[in-house]
This record gives sequence, structure tokens and C-alpha cells, in this order.
Amino acid sequence: MSKAVDEVGPSLVSKVKGVIKFDITGAGAWLVDLKNGKGSVRVATANDKADLSITLSEENFLKMMENKLNPQQAFMKGLVKIKGNMGLAMKLNVVLAATRNYMKKHGGAAKSAASKPAAAKPAGGLKSTEIFRLLGDVVAKDGAVMAKKVKGIIQFDITGAGKWNLDLKSATPALTEGTKKADVTITVADEDFVAIAMGKLNAQQAFMKGKLKLKGNMALAMKLPVVFNALKPQSKL
Repeated sequence: MSKAVDEVGPSLVSKVKGVIKFDITGAGAWLVDLKNGKGSVRVATANDKADLSITLSEENFLKMMENKLNPQQAFMKGLVKIKGNMGLAMKLNVVLAATRNYMKKHGGAAKSAASKPAAAKPAGGLKSTEIFRLLGDVVAKDGAVMAKKVKGIIQFDITGAGKWNLDLKSATPALTEGTKKADVTITVADEDFVAIAMGKLNAQQAFMKGKLKLKGNMALAMKLPVVFNALKPQSKL
């Protein structure tokens, strides 16, 4: 990846515009700076600041490099943990594609530490807690803007994965764990919630199919896209 950045760094910087830290289990931490200068890749230190931190195993990192594992699918399955700018995470494919192009051009290949694939995790592996953690960051940053559009309190009851209260009505918008008074309560399975949040499942269709239950202000439930769109990148690749 470092050689790919050396070769096409300026182009990547113009597309990514961010600093990504890869914390690869068993293989160290690396800082990919595609925000400053011509771009660079180096070993990360404890004091390094990044816009996005990605934690994953060496095997899954290599699978991504070889285009055998989709980053978004890996995230949904809980194989990858993300902390920070969700929009920047959506640009990970730009970095991986540049690396693959470099290896193809120069005859290189990623070497895997394991010859056989890891056992698949059970369905529902990604936990909605990761989505709520990211949502909490968004609310802390853009809560006031979201509140103007939503103007309500939404209670999320995620079957088998906890309860969360999203207050986009009070003077100080907040996302808290637990149950509080709400204008609408949404009950949904962990796996279906993640699918809705990632845009894989339409909330209205989920409701019609009985996968999502509503209690309270139906009109407020129609504003769910405002909440989930806040998790998506605001800029084009």
C-alpha cells in the first residue's frame, strides 16, 4: 500500500481527503495519510491522530486487499470495527483499488498468513451497538440540524441487542442507552436494524413485512431516513 501511495498519492489525496489508521491484529498499526502533502503510509504511534480508525484481523485485511472481502459487508458481519468518520470509511475502496492496481501493474500480490478461510460468523454478527456508537458521534456533531428536521424522540428496541433513545426534540439532542419517554417506539431485530441503517432494507417495506413494529407517532417514523442518511458520506468520491 505504501508503494501505491508513493506512486499515486496526490490523486488519492484529492479523492479521500482524510487520515486513516489501520489497527491490524497481529500485524501492528499503520497510518495512511491521504490528507496532507502527497500522501504517506507509515507505522502509527500512540500520539497519531486519525479521522478514521479501522480495526480488523490480518487475514481479513489481506482478503480486502485481494478483493475477496467487501469492506461494507465485513463491517456488517462484525469483521471490521470502525471508529470516527463514517463517510471516510466509504472511501476505503478507493485506497484498496489503488493498491490492487499497483500490485497488478508490478506483479505483486498480498501474502496471507493463513491458507484456509476463517469460519463464517453467525447471521446477525454485526451488532447494532456499532451503528448506535456511530450515530452517537453524528448526534454530538450535527444533532441540532437533525433536530430541526425530525422534531421528535425515537425509542429503538433492538431485539436481543438492547434499547436506545434518540432525542431529537429537546434543546440538547442526545442518544442514550436504555428506555425513556418517546413519541414513537420502534421494535426490530438486530440484523434487520443494521440492514435498514446501511440502506439494505427499506424501513417502510420492513414495516409492511412485519419485520419492524411501530407504536406511537407514525409520521415521525417516516423521518427515519433523516437519521440514517446522517451516517452516510456527505461528499462524492
